[in-house]
Amino acid sequence: MITEINRIVVIGSGTMGSGIALVFAQAKIDVVLVDVEQKYLDEGIERIKKFLNRSVEKEKITLQESNEIIKRVILSTNLEEAIKDVQLVIEAIIENEGAKKELFKELDSFCSDEVIFASNTSALSISNLADVTKRPSKFLGMHFFNPPQLMKLVEIIKGEKTSESVVENIVALCTRIGKIAVPSNEAPGFIVNRLLWPFLNEAYKLFENGVSDKEFIDTAIKLGLNHPMGPFELSDYIGLDVLLDIGKYLEEQLGVSYKPAKILSKLVNEGKLGKKTKEGFYIYDK
Repeated sequence: MITEINRIVVIGSGTMGSGIALVFAQAKIDVVLVDVEQKYLDEGIERIKKFLNRSVEKEKITLQESNEIIKRVILSTNLEEAIKDVQLVIEAIIENEGAKKELFKELDSFCSDEVIFASNTSALSISNLADVTKRPSKFLGMHFFNPPQLMKLVEIIKGEKTSESVVENIVALCTRIGKIAVPSNEAPGFIVNRLLWPFLNEAYKLFENGVSDKEFIDTAIKLGLNHPMGPFELSDYIGLDVLLDIGKYLEEQLGVSYKPAKILSKLVNEGKLGKKTKEGFYIYDK
């Protein structure tokens, strides 16, 4: 039996968390956006407002519609208060297994047994995250893509003990908010990142080894494979730190052939993370 989900909390107000909250607000569903400090919430709501302002300028929505969407996003730094009477909690914090497990342990102690837990992790084991809770049957991956408000896909990742009825409920919710849900059994990197990482990493190695310049590689992929962005453009858009975390995890799980190229580690160590820091493989306007 499919239960309509209307009470949702998103934890983490970064690029992904604020984008996920916006998706629900656009679908006329109230959502509580939670973070540890007000300044992070302020940054998250500013990202939402910036996107909506552009939509108003392009006449995709009216100013009144924009204001109504913003009102549906409730900000909170009080986790225990935010999750009262919730049906679904979506975790969108940093891609660190330890940090995620600590959060889910805390949530498990606060939430009733009926609450569904979802992680927006891009590669980590859902079963391992679920194991720290008493609700592995109500735990799954709900992997949105950046930017969530524009990208249609949501990977639905089933852990070893995830209930089929929970999957059905989340797939129905995705349909309701205008997304296309693709269920997958658990595997390192799931579907998209499992295929994307070797492609990107080989592009880094081509550049690193002097086979061709990054601009030429991007052009070749866009024209030769009809991709909207080349691998270096896409990497800067995703975030080089995020990709390095994915690469390290896949190397750990699947072997040395997945080891990140040296140039990616170098850029991340220098704090050049892509568009969000105004420099990655490319330099962006300040």
